[in-house]
Amino acid sequence: MVQSYEEALHALDMAERLGLDDPVPHAADLFVYPVLTRDRQAMAGLVLGTLGPLTTDRGGAQPVLDTLTVRFDSGCVAAEAARRLSLSVRAMTYRRERIHQLTGADPADPAHRSMLQTATIGTRLLDWPAKEL
Repeated sequence: MVQSYEEALHALDMAERLGLDDPVPHAADLFVYPVLTRDRQAMAGLVLGTLGPLTTDRGGAQPVLDTLTVRFDSGCVAAEAARRLSLSVRAMTYRRERIHQLTGADPADPAHRSMLQTATIGTRLLDWPAKEL
């Protein structure tokens, strides 16, 4: 009973850090996140190594991270991501190009997408850039 309660608390905490909208997250939907956070140092290295250059952007890293988060949450469909951010598709294209310019990784390139998406999830799990890694 205590273990189930602790698992439920952990699932709620994880869902809150990830900003999930579902009011009652299913633990099975969150199984991948403990794997990603098991080695905090490795995740911090991935986040800083991949997304650290975003801190040099004019508005800082957070607006660009929000763009990546929405892009991935919308299935990498630029028009849908633009709609969710109240931007034009051209502005989304500009932001994607800026991410590529700053990080060297192109969110539109399948070879880079997995790394960028995992690092973006890591930013939410580690509360970066709000907290220093």
